[in-house]
Amino acid sequence: MDNQYWQTFLLDGRGFHKTVRGSQKRPNIFTPSIVQNIAAMAIEKYFMAIFLKRGILPLNHTMSDFISTAQMFLPLEPELVKTLYYMDNLQQICSFDHFKIITPSDSDIPRFLKAVDDIAEIAEQELCVQ
Repeated sequence: MDNQYWQTFLLDGRGFHKTVRGSQKRPNIFTPSIVQNIAAMAIEKYFMAIFLKRGILPLNHTMSDFISTAQMFLPLEPELVKTLYYMDNLQQICSFDHFKIITPSDSDIPRFLKAVDDIAEIAEQELCVQ
């Protein structure tokens, strides 16, 4: 796909990444739920940059769909996959019939941050940018 839309997603991912990293300086404002949601936005933007650069799209915008789409061409570390599935399980908001939100704990925050760092590294390598 010869477009530049992926660059917008990459820049957005970097912005959310910076915000989620900076959130650690203000834990009284950035609750685990807020950190989780910002981390999820960073992960989504990074994945979408990768997918758009390749000219493909995931079926939906869930962590599960990002994983299944990415694994068609990228090896993902098992611990990263486990964290992404965990994040997906915390918020299931696509169906009114099966609506579920579980509040993450403070101990989940390092896991969310590592997932963002890992996806950012994959995106930077996959997109050949610095």
